[in-house]
Amino acid sequence: MYASYWLRLMTEVVVVGQPHWARQVAETLSDPASDLVGEFIGERRYAGLLGRRKAPDVILRVGFRVGGTPLRARAFDAYWDVLRRRFPPAARAHYWIGTDVLNTLEEARAGTLRWSDVGAAQGDLHLVNGPWLADELRCVGLRAVAAYIPRSFHAPTVLPPLPAVFRVLSYVPGRRFSFYGGDAIIEAAARLPEVTFQIVGQGSAGVAGAPANVKFLGWMADMSQAYRDSTVVVRVPRHDGIGGTVIEGLLFGRHVVYTYPLPTCRQVTPDSPTAIVDAISELRDMQSAGTLAPNVEGRTYALEEFDEVRIAERLQSLLKELR
Repeated sequence: MYASYWLRLMTEVVVVGQPHWARQVAETLSDPASDLVGEFIGERRYAGLLGRRKAPDVILRVGFRVGGTPLRARAFDAYWDVLRRRFPPAARAHYWIGTDVLNTLEEARAGTLRWSDVGAAQGDLHLVNGPWLADELRCVGLRAVAAYIPRSFHAPTVLPPLPAVFRVLSYVPGRRFSFYGGDAIIEAAARLPEVTFQIVGQGSAGVAGAPANVKFLGWMADMSQAYRDSTVVVRVPRHDGIGGTVIEGLLFGRHVVYTYPLPTCRQVTPDSPTAIVDAISELRDMQSAGTLAPNVEGRTYALEEFDEVRIAERLQSLLKELR
């Protein structure tokens, strides 16, 4: 009797979608203190989910956008519709990561977006990994609120001083080098030969034709030392949810150059070497004049805004309200 009473008090959230982030969200929700239980359902278990007798309280879809034209997108929309009909009492929610929003906007402009599926999702809860993503989704009639995915960042307990040598750090994955602004960063480095640029993500072999002041560090699971050795973190993708390197850069008290407006960050236009050069040059000149200090205000902002417990509690609260 007590077990069944306890289960009625809990909010059960079934999480489907992009495996990496869906699994992480489910783990975040499985917190006894929050009266929530989250369960990640991978693709191999989709059929089994339909066979359940009891409807979950909430079905959360992570990273798989609605209304896309690719075959995989159509197939998942069909599955989502079956879930909706199979469990009519269950509330539905969507978590948008970043690229899924971009693809939706591009299809809307191209006239290929399947508006019927988008319209069917208008009454669902939509969560986004960045406030600007909510503004973008509004363009296709979806109202969303920002709720970050909790992550454990490599935050120093004591603010490290800025290094004596001025360096720039950037994360640019090799498979999406241009999308993440890699070409613009390389061009900026060529215009600032006296500044060392360190790039994480791209293979250590680097990029053909890169100037000598660009160092390619390859993949790093823990970038803590790279942050300590750098003065500025540059992240300039064409489109993004809130970037982990931006958050960690702020936590280390580094100055950040970013595509989007965040407190204490210098916002630049992506794919603009001139904008990147101007932002970096300003900071370099401040260091040369002895007036550049660690970004204490940015660290304070990041410690509060991206606190793992605070973020988890917000996500949990938004989903519990659906019950």
